[in-house]
Amino acid sequence: MKDFSGFRLEDAAERLKAQGYEVTVRLTASPGQRDRGYDADSRVVRQRLLGGKTVELLVCNINS
Repeated sequence: MKDFSGFRLEDAAERLKAQGYEVTVRLTASPGQRDRGYDADSRVVRQRLLGGKTVELLVCNINS
């Protein structure tokens, strides 16, 4: 599996799903930014294979 760190969430999720993976997303942010959530332009900070064909993407927002 390719490392998608630095990719936009939308692009990474699309490519992983095309390879047959199920994608889950978690957000990391400073306390003041956590309520913003994430969107398609959030960037992948880390990816982790949770088991089987499920990949967790840890994302952050690039705009404050």
